[in-house]
Amino acid sequence: MTARPATPHPDRDTMLSRCDPDAELESASAPRSALEHGAKDFAIRDATAADNRQLIDLAAACSMVSDLTIRIDRGPDFFALNRLEGQRWRVGVAEREGTIVGCVAISERLAFVNGRERRTGYVGDLKVHPAHRDTRIADELSHYAERVCEQLPPTAPVMITVLAGNLAMERRLLGPRGVPVLTRIATIRTHSIPILWRRRVNGSGSIRIGTARRTDLDEMSALWSRVAPLRQLAPVLSPSALADWILAAPGLGISSYRLARSSAGELLGFLAVWDQRMFKQLNVVSYSPRMKAARGAFNLFAPIVGGERMPRTGSPLNCVSIAHICVPADKPQLLRALVISAYNELRHSGCSFMNLGLDRRDPLSAAMDGLLAQPTDVNAYIVTTRGGVIPEHLDDRPLHNEIALI
Repeated sequence: MTARPATPHPDRDTMLSRCDPDAELESASAPRSALEHGAKDFAIRDATAADNRQLIDLAAACSMVSDLTIRIDRGPDFFALNRLEGQRWRVGVAEREGTIVGCVAISERLAFVNGRERRTGYVGDLKVHPAHRDTRIADELSHYAERVCEQLPPTAPVMITVLAGNLAMERRLLGPRGVPVLTRIATIRTHSIPILWRRRVNGSGSIRIGTARRTDLDEMSALWSRVAPLRQLAPVLSPSALADWILAAPGLGISSYRLARSSAGELLGFLAVWDQRMFKQLNVVSYSPRMKAARGAFNLFAPIVGGERMPRTGSPLNCVSIAHICVPADKPQLLRALVISAYNELRHSGCSFMNLGLDRRDPLSAAMDGLLAQPTDVNAYIVTTRGGVIPEHLDDRPLHNEIALI
């Protein structure tokens, strides 16, 4: 895999990334009047490059709580993920007495909606420091995101993802105190596949798996343009857009992509194996009682078959994420061949898990059968109305979501 150091992006006062240098999102900083009622002790503003260290600390303070509770280290560059989220993006922060106590990120993406190219929005990174948990802060950050999204077409879908079981966020779905109401559209299941013994793919003799080269980009983009419209909110990726995205992604290179070809050389599918540890490290905070028992059994068994032990509390969780899955929905065996090829290459690499996300309705989920994957669900929602306008209805195509960007 190709790796480059992640570097801060200090060339603008506001952290706004876009493809069109003449396009501007209007400032979404909250006017003073919006903070008059009970919120005078903090302010909402646009993030700048100077906020990088405080945002890294904020992310580290906001653990993702589940059976395996993890802390995410976004150093050295908090904004590295945001720059990959869409064509344009903005981060807002809540500041109290000179300290950043909350944030939210908004991005604009060109994506497929019911098979057609549309401008869409994504809201993520909604965080409030545990020592400053306050509905006022979360509400004002939500309104900040709402104002930024006013720049999108009125019926454009705006999506947000929430870890299943996050009760604090689930209480906000009905729009208390005037924050946007959200409607669930799908559940993305993250399959965490343990890297254990070497695996074999039955019936894959006619499929050849290889590493991508830059000369494959046109062919990869052409296949994406056929497969992606059959999924909701999959990004639009021309050859140049795909090349630029790979170049901007720390730890990712064209050699990170695995291609599946027929015996005649036709490109059938591909995916990327992304080691994100240089800019997004997962650290184990705690195991639930169930996971403690599973870890004990796993760690006894793993060395016997050449696998990596699960780490102790406080240690890094070494894993990779699968990105840009481009496989037709009726070809789960093709996805399985790609996944197992990557899995076998990762043995003895120090990597414990491979994470892959699919809509629970996706027929490709059958590729996960028998891989001992541990599931974690993330619910996807869209804003029910914006400015009184209902967004375009999404049909029942499976949702595309890059879990590596969460």
